[in-house]
Amino acid sequence: MNVYLIALGPDRYEPYYEHEDTGEAAEAEEGRGLFARLSARFSAIIRDAERQRHEQAHAGPRSRMARLQRRMMSWVAERVAEQRLLWRLRSEEAAVLHVPDGMDPDEGLRVFRAGLQKDGDRHRLLAALHGLGLLASAPFVVIPGPNLFGYFFTFTTVGHFLSYRGARRGQSEVRWTVRSSDVLSELADAVRAPAPGRFARIHAAADRLRLPHLARFVERMTASAA
Repeated sequence: MNVYLIALGPDRYEPYYEHEDTGEAAEAEEGRGLFARLSARFSAIIRDAERQRHEQAHAGPRSRMARLQRRMMSWVAERVAEQRLLWRLRSEEAAVLHVPDGMDPDEGLRVFRAGLQKDGDRHRLLAALHGLGLLASAPFVVIPGPNLFGYFFTFTTVGHFLSYRGARRGQSEVRWTVRSSDVLSELADAVRAPAPGRFARIHAAADRLRLPHLARFVERMTASAA
C-alpha cells in the first residue's frame, strides 16, 4: 500500500491514496449484531453509488425523488474516495509513505501521524453525532419509497466509525516505511507556481507518479483553501 504526503502550501500537507477502481467496497463487519447489519447495508450503499457513477447519463425525465437519490449517490461516491485511505488502513500491517525529497523522513512521518490523530478525533465525534441522526431517521422507515434519511445516516455513521478505526490503527499499529520522492517535490513547486501553466505541471507530476486521479485531488484541495 502506497500513501503520498502532498504538500499543498506552507505547513499544509494532505495524505493521498489512490484506490484501484475494481468495485471493491469497505468490508462489512462480521457477526450478527446491529452494527454488522448496518455495515452490510453500508457496503450495499457503496456498491449502488459506485454502480451509478459508472452508468452513462440517463435519458428521459426522472421523478424528483429519483433525481434526489442520484445526487445523494454522487455525494456518497465522493465521500468514499475521500475516506478510502482510512478504511484501508484497518486491514494493513505495513505500508509505504512517500514524502517530498526535501522533507526529513522522520518529520514527514510525524506530520502524517499527527494528521491521523486529528482525523481520528474528528471521525469519532462525527460517528457519534450521525449515530443520533440514524436513530432519528427510524420513523421514516414506514413511509413508502426509499428511506433516503436512513441511507444517508447509515452511510455517514458507519463510514465515520470505520474511518476512526483506520486512523487509530494507522497511527499506532501499521509499520510505515518512508521514501523520499523528487516528483512530490516537483508537485509542491507546481502548486506554488503562478496560474498560467500551473495545472499542466500538476498533471505532469501526477502522470509521472502514475496516479490518474491525483491532479483532480490537488486542484480540489487547493481550490477549497483559496
